[in-house]
Amino acid sequence: MNYFILSQDERISSAVEPTGVFDVIRQEWLTTEYQDELDEAVIQFDIKQKKENDYLDFLDRPIPLYSNRLKTIIHKFAPKLFVKSVVLVDRERIKQDLYWLMILPRVNCLSEQSEFHRDGSLKRLVLDPEKIGRRTIFQIEGIREPYIIIDLRLAEALLRRDFFGIRLKKAEQAGRRMSHAHD
Repeated sequence: MNYFILSQDERISSAVEPTGVFDVIRQEWLTTEYQDELDEAVIQFDIKQKKENDYLDFLDRPIPLYSNRLKTIIHKFAPKLFVKSVVLVDRERIKQDLYWLMILPRVNCLSEQSEFHRDGSLKRLVLDPEKIGRRTIFQIEGIREPYIIIDLRLAEALLRRDFFGIRLKKAEQAGRRMSHAHD
């Protein structure tokens, strides 16, 4: 099975940007242990005022947020994921948009071939598919970077639809040398 890193397309500079996220929720709430706190919270974020705001299907900064269309597809593949509605508020244009926060399982699936910089940041990500099991979408335990990994089936489902602002990059796996990563 191939795996891909799901990320926001950083080439779109007009992407909507939620502000004050950690004034509303705490970083530790983004883990499975805090689902009750998250479940009870009413979450809305103002957006940064810009001349133009594009509402991408996936935002990864400062926290991962999924459009309703994207959430629907992911939920078909991973129906047990915890999801929480989030409203993005554009006060200037008097507009509200629904997004979703998902709490993904963290999987200890780094291969020994993964490499790190001296400061502990990831230099080369190599997944160990034996440790992933049958997971469709997850984050990686033991690294600072908040990478979201999806399997080939979900990646193909996303590529068959016209999503806006999503990038997929093939993740390297132990025992398989990558020739060249394609976007």
